[in-house]
Amino acid sequence: MKVAIDISPLKTGHSVRGIGSYTKYLVEEFKKGEFKNIEFKFFESPTPPPLVDVIHYPYFDLFFHTLPILKKSSRVVVTIHDVIPLVFPNHFPTGIKGNINFFLQKFALNNVDAVICDSKTSKDDIVSKLSIPEEKIHVVYLAPSPVFKKISVPKKLSQVVRKYDLPSQFVLYVGDVNWSKNIQNLLEAVNKSEVNLVMVGQAVADESLAEVREINKLINKLNIKDKVFRIGYIKDYDLVAIYNLAQVTVLPSYYEGFGLPVLESMACGTPVVCSNVASLTEVGKNAAIFCDPNDSKDIASKISYVLNLDTKSKEKLKNTSLKQASKFNWSKTARNTIEVYKSLHEN
Repeated sequence: MKVAIDISPLKTGHSVRGIGSYTKYLVEEFKKGEFKNIEFKFFESPTPPPLVDVIHYPYFDLFFHTLPILKKSSRVVVTIHDVIPLVFPNHFPTGIKGNINFFLQKFALNNVDAVICDSKTSKDDIVSKLSIPEEKIHVVYLAPSPVFKKISVPKKLSQVVRKYDLPSQFVLYVGDVNWSKNIQNLLEAVNKSEVNLVMVGQAVADESLAEVREINKLINKLNIKDKVFRIGYIKDYDLVAIYNLAQVTVLPSYYEGFGLPVLESMACGTPVVCSNVASLTEVGKNAAIFCDPNDSKDIASKISYVLNLDTKSKEKLKNTSLKQASKFNWSKTARNTIEVYKSLHEN
């Protein structure tokens, strides 16, 4: 079987976002040579894909025309990570051009033989919002990069503390700044629980974004400027150290298609407080401390709960977190993806 993968996300702005990571780690697994009966080819849109049995587009944008409409001789797989803008349309205005592209994208989906998504939550949304038959959709869970693990070398941690001028104790947020991430309630919870917050992600330090300007206003209003540390995008080898340094990672999203920071943190042995919604309950299971994303008091309460655990309870939570994260790995993600390819090739 010959399979072509569109690796465009590795060459664009997506390279530092979740779509880029997904493409990168999937391709790395495919290149290891473990799938002996499959010949992989890689191409970059808009270059046409080579003639193969299966073509995989590992990304799908609702409001940009990213999926070819013309039917190819190959079977086509597309990964749709989530459809959050369709679940909360009032918070994600699209405009005329976006609506046109959405029509084209939905039309292109008619030529797709299989859809891969990150969670059961996303599968339900895709069935509901895009009217794709349930039998076409395959849930393949993501995984944290192997670099995310417990660090036992104090020197490495102290270097990162100095490099980013981090406080001695802090809670951590890793992610974007769009509405669904619920930054407002996160900041209000930080204020209520009187903790330091370190924010990591390319968008959190981008002053050109309207969302960041709103964050600045709220930080000033709450008078917590000296408690919020925004360090923008950083490489994984530094991020793993910051996860290790954090007392707890907080992801209070209103909604997530998956929620990779949950597993990244757990893989480092750092406990997680996250929302009791959508895929986060799938990913966190019994290892996460769940909060109500609509209630900043509850978020603050759960943060304080973790911080005030006794030594024995903290160790138990750390071990539970490590065990949960170990259930997810890229080898498994790659194998499950291959099963989708085979199901199309053999039918």
